[in-house]
Amino acid sequence: MAARDAKQTRPAAADRPVFCTVRLEEPVAEKLANRLKADGRAHALFDLWRNLVGQPNAISFLVKPERDSKARFHSCAECGQPFTSAELVLRHFRHEHAAQAVKTVEKAIDPPKGNFQFVARCGLCRALLCPPNYHGFTARLAGHHQDRHDNVPFDEFRARVSNSSFPDEIEAWRKAASVIEELHCAHCDQLLADDREALEHLKSAHADRIAKAEDELLIHAAQVKQLECRDLRRVCTDALDKEKKAPGHFLALLRHALNQKGLQLFRDILGHQFACRYRPRHVSPRDQLTPRQQEMLALAAAPARRGHKPNRHTLRDHFAAQGASEQDVKADVDGLVKLGLLVEFDTGQLDALGPGSHIENKT
Repeated sequence: MAARDAKQTRPAAADRPVFCTVRLEEPVAEKLANRLKADGRAHALFDLWRNLVGQPNAISFLVKPERDSKARFHSCAECGQPFTSAELVLRHFRHEHAAQAVKTVEKAIDPPKGNFQFVARCGLCRALLCPPNYHGFTARLAGHHQDRHDNVPFDEFRARVSNSSFPDEIEAWRKAASVIEELHCAHCDQLLADDREALEHLKSAHADRIAKAEDELLIHAAQVKQLECRDLRRVCTDALDKEKKAPGHFLALLRHALNQKGLQLFRDILGHQFACRYRPRHVSPRDQLTPRQQEMLALAAAPARRGHKPNRHTLRDHFAAQGASEQDVKADVDGLVKLGLLVEFDTGQLDALGPGSHIENKT
């Protein structure tokens, strides 16, 4: 049903073309329909849409690949985070679920040999690097900058590196350099040289255990901000923005959902759509109505005075002068509403079919 009613939106720029369909969540539609049935008044679909479109729990997105494309989506087997490619899932898995991807094994080696009088310390995070006369100093410096402080220009980072001559700190570095960490695959314990080799190994040997392929994705609006994949986040945001600017598609979904749940739909003479429990209809026959009910219909069908139709309060005051009690007026109004001869809008105004009516009795 979603595919039939959906309006599809292609993102302006994306690495992989995808189509996004905005859907109305069934529990929200069911709750709204029950409220309208209990209320009995006629509510404008546009106002209902305006209230729903801002609720994250009311909307979801069905995302599909381009037509006639063999492309598929992939989601993380650990947390369910969706992506447009398996490569992105592997990178996500390596960084976000490191313990399930690789494990580090400490291995003792011979301590560095040499006459080290100083040890360099990072001025940003106070981490010990290595002595300036150590053969791996330049690589260590560049690697630390890339891993920890790549948002700071290298020249500024380098200027803040200081040398410490404290023996305790030199000895602490020597002990730390006497142990290396080896990367091993968490699944098969294979030795890995670096992160790049880890990704290649996971892709070739364990991709089916990490990424799940899916033909389409169902993403709830509340989850869009948590999406790591920029393409998916963009296409969902664009689809929702388009619905907010031109709500025709979402109104069609809302109209269809309420109609399926037994609500009556009609338009006024301006073309505005309304939903209510009772459907407006012509008076037939009038002789079955009491004189007071017929007068109520005449007042409601007459042209509006100063732009306003009567409501329960004005009818109460009008018939109080004739000796009718408030309970009798209320009972008559309720009876006419249930028969579909009076329409009570969410503003409280009452209307009926006639020369001065605002109702066009068409669905």
